[in-house]
Amino acid sequence: MADLFYFPLFILILTCIFSVSSLNPQVIKEKILWERNGPGEVTEFRIPLLIQVPTGDLLAFSEARKYSGADAGAKFIAMRRSRDGGDTWDPTAFILNDYYSVPDGTNLGTVTIEHETNKLILIHTFCIHHSSPSCLNGTGENPTGLYMVTSSDWGYSWSKSVYLGDRNPLLKGIQYNPGPGYGIQKKYEPNKGRLVSCGQGVTGLYCLVSDDKGLTWRMNSGILNMPQTGVLKTGDFVPGEVQVVELKNGTLLINARNQHTFHCSCRIQALSFDGGETFPLPQVTFKEELIDPRVCGSLLNYNDTLFFSNPFNAKSRINLTLHWSTDSGETYPHYFTIHQRGVAIRV
Repeated sequence: MADLFYFPLFILILTCIFSVSSLNPQVIKEKILWERNGPGEVTEFRIPLLIQVPTGDLLAFSEARKYSGADAGAKFIAMRRSRDGGDTWDPTAFILNDYYSVPDGTNLGTVTIEHETNKLILIHTFCIHHSSPSCLNGTGENPTGLYMVTSSDWGYSWSKSVYLGDRNPLLKGIQYNPGPGYGIQKKYEPNKGRLVSCGQGVTGLYCLVSDDKGLTWRMNSGILNMPQTGVLKTGDFVPGEVQVVELKNGTLLINARNQHTFHCSCRIQALSFDGGETFPLPQVTFKEELIDPRVCGSLLNYNDTLFFSNPFNAKSRINLTLHWSTDSGETYPHYFTIHQRGVAIRV
């Protein structure tokens, strides 16, 4: 049986929550967006992302892995659209195709809305699981690293992929996994208007920032793994897949996978007071109430309430749960079990 893609469900739950005076979430509908061996004869769909664009449409994205469920290998980037709050969805469109001979293909990524120019920015990678400086695909030899595609009509059409290393030489050949999730545009000072997209590199957790509406990007100083030398093992400090949100005072908050279970089987949280330039170590904490089996989680700031979802179990990817915080992430005392079945970042 296919694992269900529950991101649209959260949108429906939140609509229910804020229609009443107190937070009382409930499951009102399930929607399966993708199944194995579905459109395009895709073996497996992984890494689902969801955003709502200013028109109100919901856009769901995923990696459509052609031959296996492995992170490396040939893929499409798939997208579906809903115009009615997630009740019905358009057929799958493939917005990126790395062809069929590629040994290590495209990976999602983050999707960010640039509100000043009404532009969608999808950052993805190519060939980052190999040490080679380039990989072959159907269009020839392409550099390893970070790319982006953009849309000026809310996802109906997309640009060709642009290699970020051509616009910033410091990003050439970098092994870095954005997200997976969504990027943000800061609403408050400092650095109001800045785009921020965070992810995991070989040596730590870093954020890409852009101060020119997404034309060029650079990487911040990040949160480094400990230790920085030798083979990493269980118990080492390794922040992984991550989501960033902005608080109403302009502070950035990130919630990250605790890849090697440092301190606890729980989530890592950190704060930045300078627009994502730095995340000082005194502001790195462990949310012991957010038990986690080392997996990607989801975080949303809605009307100054933080909603976090993950498989709420220390060992297994089961028990999909929604937690929420009304004190800017200091505590997450409230939770709701969505279902107790298996859950993963795949369908």
